[in-house]
Amino acid sequence: MTSYLERLGIHPKVQSFFKPYLTITGETLIFNHGNAYEHVSADFHKIPITEEFWTAGELTLATDIFICGSAMDAIAWLNLNGHRYRQFQTLCFISTGNVPHSYHAETIQKYMPKKKLHFLFSKDSLGAICDLKFSSFIRNKPLKISYEEQRYEVNFENKNYEFEHLSLSALEKATGYNFRIRTHKPKNASTYYELLRNRHPP
Repeated sequence: MTSYLERLGIHPKVQSFFKPYLTITGETLIFNHGNAYEHVSADFHKIPITEEFWTAGELTLATDIFICGSAMDAIAWLNLNGHRYRQFQTLCFISTGNVPHSYHAETIQKYMPKKKLHFLFSKDSLGAICDLKFSSFIRNKPLKISYEEQRYEVNFENKNYEFEHLSLSALEKATGYNFRIRTHKPKNASTYYELLRNRHPP
């Protein structure tokens, strides 16, 4: 029987990388977030809200750390971009679940020196808020975000900045502060998993 990952077109090398970090029960993929689980099949995708996280790869050895809202976004991203990396051993993926928390940032900070950080959060307003809030957690640069009359206001280092379209890049350009975190956004989809499903419908 063809597995769900195979039907999604996941490359065997990508499947092999993630295999130790998931459980397959029938047609359901299960990802352990510590005290909660992410469940995925062709018919549903349940993402937990938790202060713990799911990881794939060796955090202490990786040169690049990819932080996302779901394990399936990690798999989808690597399937689309794995050709850029000769060895997957230099990569580590971390899923925070639906809501990134300061606890996640504290854990990442322990291994942060000399690591390249990447965000794979969704390409919508919620994803942009995750980009900003989680960047502020990691870099210890508090900020506040409010929304009124179709504009976002960000208070950063005692100054207010207004944005019609919120993004980490826009905040960096406005403030002159570089968070040194790269954000990746899919084209023609909200998430990388959605992009993959669009290309390989169930």
